[in-house]
Order: sequence, then structure tokens, then C-alpha cells
Amino acid sequence: MWYKRAVPDELVITSRANAWFKRFREAIELHRDEIAVEGPKHVNDCIAAGWRPIAIAAREGTATSLPVVPRAIVFGQVLFRALSETVESQGLIALFARPTVSSGVVLQNDGTFVVLDGIQDPGNAGTIVRLAAAFGAAGVLTTEGTADLLSPKAIRASTGAALTVPTARIARAEIASLAGAGSLPLFAAVAGGGSLPRELPPRFALILGSEGRGISDELSSIATPVGVKMAGSVESLNVGAAAAILLWQIQNARGEELRS
Repeated sequence: MWYKRAVPDELVITSRANAWFKRFREAIELHRDEIAVEGPKHVNDCIAAGWRPIAIAAREGTATSLPVVPRAIVFGQVLFRALSETVESQGLIALFARPTVSSGVVLQNDGTFVVLDGIQDPGNAGTIVRLAAAFGAAGVLTTEGTADLLSPKAIRASTGAALTVPTARIARAEIASLAGAGSLPLFAAVAGGGSLPRELPPRFALILGSEGRGISDELSSIATPVGVKMAGSVESLNVGAAAAILLWQIQNARGEELRS
């Protein structure tokens, strides 16, 4: 995938007025129609998953290794630092069209679906996506007010899992409709909730809420409350820790079905 080439100095972009710099910056800050993915591994993961890069930008000085893409760009050191959001960048950022996946596509198979309900911190959201991947969840759905799973911080927190795990936005009303029709049983992770059932349905959703606000009333009122038993001196866990325990319990209850 990679090839070696030298980049003449006059082709190195050093102006903040450059259209490509503005385009990368907008993708990093807003991640609307286009998203930016940083680091060779994450970029390769996207390409391996079938994503086609619009352009790939390298940092001056590390630009002798550029991928074969329609548009390869080299930013000067100062400009690249203005784009990079990592402490020790590996000198590569790719621009992709934002993938659009509907909740119906994500929900078309059986399995465990993780619903992030209003989790605003992209670090927490990304961590849970990583856990969902680690414990074999079928997909991750996000309701209104939840952090964007394809923001740079969420992608880093998920160690790239957000790029490969099936994810989609979904309205709380749609979840309630599916639950009401009996096609998607709901379990809500709450403090003081009971244990997961010994026999889990073939498809269901585990709902996780923000640490401050918890799960919305709209969903908690129609879900079975589940939780993690703890010593009396501790009232609650970080949402990521609770997700890890519950997803492990779910995988364990599924037995060899989810193990690889």
C-alpha cells in the first residue's frame, strides 16, 4: 500500500489559507460530511474496511512514505502540528467521506447491541465502543445528545474500533417502538439494578447512560434494570467500568457462542 517518493520543497503546504488545510481542519473540528483519521494503523484499518480516502496528508520530513491515493498532500511542520491532536503524531492524517449507516442495517442481525444514551464525553463513548468490540457486541447505537463516535477523540479512545464496529445514530422513539413490538428487549444499566437473566434472548440492547444524568426516562421506564453488585462502600462505577463488567457477563452467559 505504501510507496516511497521525494516531495519537492515547493509542493509542501505552509499557508493556513490553503484550501486543503482548511478542509482538514473543518473535518477534525466538525466531522460532519467528512472525517479525519490520524495515524498509519487507523488509516490502514479504514482502507482495509473498504473506505476510500479523499486525500492523505503527511507531515514534512516524514513525507517519503505516502499511500497511493488520488490526492497526497504534505503539510509543513507548523501546519501539521496545528492539525494533529496527538502528543506524538506519526505524521499521517487521512480525509474520508463520513460513512452513513442506518440503525436498521446495524440491527439486522441478532446479538448484543450497546446503546449509548446521552453519553457526552467522547473518551467514555470511544472506550465503550472498544469494549463492545472486545466482547463481541453486534453493534453500537447512539441516541440524541451522545458524543459523535467518529470524532478524533472518540476514535483514539476506541483505539480504532469505532472505525470497524457497526455504529449508527438512533432516536429514542425508535428504540421504544422496537421494544414495544417485542423485537428488541432492553436492559438498562443502573445503580442497584438486578442481575442479568441466566438465559439471554438472541437479540437485545444494553443501554448505558451518562454518569451525571443516567439513562433517559423514556428508555429506563421500558427497560429491565440491571447492575453490578458491589460492596456497600461504593455507590456506583464509571460507565466504562460498568460496561466492561456487564459485557463480560453477557459474553460469559453466551458461552462459546461469542468466543474466538
